[in-house]
Order: sequence, then structure tokens, then C-alpha cells
Amino acid sequence: MALHLPTVMMFAGLLTAVVTLGLGLLAWRERRAYLMHWAAALATTFVGMLLFGLRGTAPDLLTIVTANVMLLGNLLFTLSGYLRLFGQPVPVRAMLALVLVQTLVYGWLTFGVDDYPTRMLVFNSTLVVLSAASALVLRQHRHRFGWAVLALPVGAHLVQVLMGLVRIGLTLQTNEPTPSFMQASQGHVMAIMLNTLAALALAFGFLSLHASHLLEALEKQAATDPLTGLSNRRGFDRALALEWERQRRRGSSLAVLVIDIDHFKQINDQHGHAVGDTALRHLGQVLRQHLRPYDLSGRLGGEEFCVVSADTDLEGARRSAERLRQASLVYGHDANGQPLGLTLSIGVAVVQADDQSPHDAIRRADAALYRAKQNGRNRVELG
Repeated sequence: MALHLPTVMMFAGLLTAVVTLGLGLLAWRERRAYLMHWAAALATTFVGMLLFGLRGTAPDLLTIVTANVMLLGNLLFTLSGYLRLFGQPVPVRAMLALVLVQTLVYGWLTFGVDDYPTRMLVFNSTLVVLSAASALVLRQHRHRFGWAVLALPVGAHLVQVLMGLVRIGLTLQTNEPTPSFMQASQGHVMAIMLNTLAALALAFGFLSLHASHLLEALEKQAATDPLTGLSNRRGFDRALALEWERQRRRGSSLAVLVIDIDHFKQINDQHGHAVGDTALRHLGQVLRQHLRPYDLSGRLGGEEFCVVSADTDLEGARRSAERLRQASLVYGHDANGQPLGLTLSIGVAVVQADDQSPHDAIRRADAALYRAKQNGRNRVELG
């Protein structure tokens, strides 16, 4: 049975309209930039499909030039949505330049020479390049989201690439060039339909990516201490278990620092809990500034913090602890303008060959911390 192209386009447009409405409402509620870009991608697809379906009953400016530019907008908004989601820069000027150039090209190929095959080559070449770019952007984040989430959108983009190549091949191999869009061969119609299905599959891929992004944010929030921005006990223990397994596989050294703010109760009693919170936040900033980016640091509770340093021996850990202890620990001023500072007691230990878990090293570091407090505080002790 022959596929009627206008019917295919109108039916695809109606399906896209329904999905666009759902994603548009979600984007309006969530106010997330990447969702708004994806909603715009679906909206431009709907408009483009609708205009293509009106070919022959509406002006060519709308049904050819505008329709093709709308479908180009789908590709660009899809790609920019991915970039927004992953926090990557969006090349806005380059995208706008591409829209302008293709608008002029479509205008010339419609009103200047009226060359449908060349228009199709231009569109499908752009489809192949931008769809492949989107698939590559998604692939770069496969370790973050996993293929279970990325399979649908990446697969849809690969289908778009394949169908674009098929249509390019059909156009180049046709002995008698197709005179118009409405007289496209059944092979072209089938490729258009598959491209449309791929675009609809992308809508569900967008929702899957959004759900995974929200889940990732919730997991990060559940593992983060809201006051200091460091890992909380839950997040620290999870990351520590991974670091322990890595250390065991590599046979490398692993050092532990247990840190406690001296006389923290006096800070709360004399200046109030708000000032105490400021002291904790300041220590969190000091840890981020003076530790390596890949060191693991967390607030275990109250005024006690812990740091785990990979590839660090006992002497290296001691030097790191001394740098922290001697860092600028002034976190504010009192009512008289006098600086408020804090001091640290730190216990240091390294994982040993006979340790059954990383908590064995933490217990030794904790015992060293206790000795530091007994020996006068504001010092580093080795365990």
C-alpha cells in the first residue's frame, strides 16, 4: 500500500503536537533551560510538519522555506538543550548564523532556481551533521547517565543520521530528479516517516534524561552536608568504600585525616549558633582550598571532619594536615571588631596491609586526634 505523503506529515504533526504540549507544560512548571529548549525543538517540529502538510494550499514561503527552517530549529534546539543540561557553552552565534545562511539558501533554491533535489540534499546533510553532533554530545556523558538512559535518544539520533544518508543516496542515484516534494518516491516517504518516528522517540528520550538528572540531583543532595557543601556521613561512607576498593586494586597508599575544631562548644556558647555555623562553613572552604581536587572530604557530624587522600603516605598526610592547621582560620569578627579564629586538632593515619576496612585506619586516626587534644590541642598527631 502506497504511503500518502501529506497524510504522513499531518499525522506526524498531530502526534508531535500532543507530545509538545506535555513537554511544554513540564518546561513551564520546572523553569529549566534545557527543558525549554527541548519543548522549542518539538514545537518547531510540529510547525514544520504542519507547513509541509499544507504544501500546495499555502504559499511556498511558508511551506518550503519556513518549514525547512523550522525543522532546522528542531535540530538546533535539541543540541542546545543537551549542552544546557550538561553545563556546556551553547554556540548561539554560530547557530544563528547557520539559520540565516540556510534561510537564504532555501529561499534561493525555491524562488531563484526552484531546485527541490538540491534543497533535499542541503536539509539532509544538515540533519546528518547535527544529529551526529547530538549523539556525540550524549556519548560523552555515558558514564554519568549510563546507556540505559542514553540508548533511546542516541538511537533516535543514529536513525536520523541513517535516514538522512539514505535520502541523500536516493537523491544522488535517481536518474530523473524528483520535480517536487509532493511527488517524492515511496523510499523518500518511508525515510521521512522513520525520521518523524525518531523525532517522537527523542521526546521520550528528553523525559528520560530529565528524570535521570533530577534523580542525580536528589542523590547528590542526600549525600551532601547543606551547611558546608562537603559530603555528609552517608555520601562520605559511599565514596570511601569506592576509594578503598580502588586502593586495594592498585596497591597504592591511602591516608586518613580526622579533624576536629578545638573548643567548638565555646564558640556556640559565647557567640551563638549562627556564628558557629559560620565557623563550620569557613572550615569547609579551607578544606576545598587546601586539598587536592580528588581528595575526599566530609563532615561526619558536629565539628568533626574527615579527609581521605589517595596515593599519600604518612609523611605526606602529616604535611597536608599541617597546611590545614596553619591555614587562615579567621571566620569573622566579634562585636568589638576583634577577629574570630579557630584552631584544629588533627589525627593522621594510613591504611595498613592487614586492615579489614578503611574504618580501621579511621579509628587509628581518631585515636591520634584524641591524643592531640590531650596534648594541648591545635596540633597534629600520627596514628
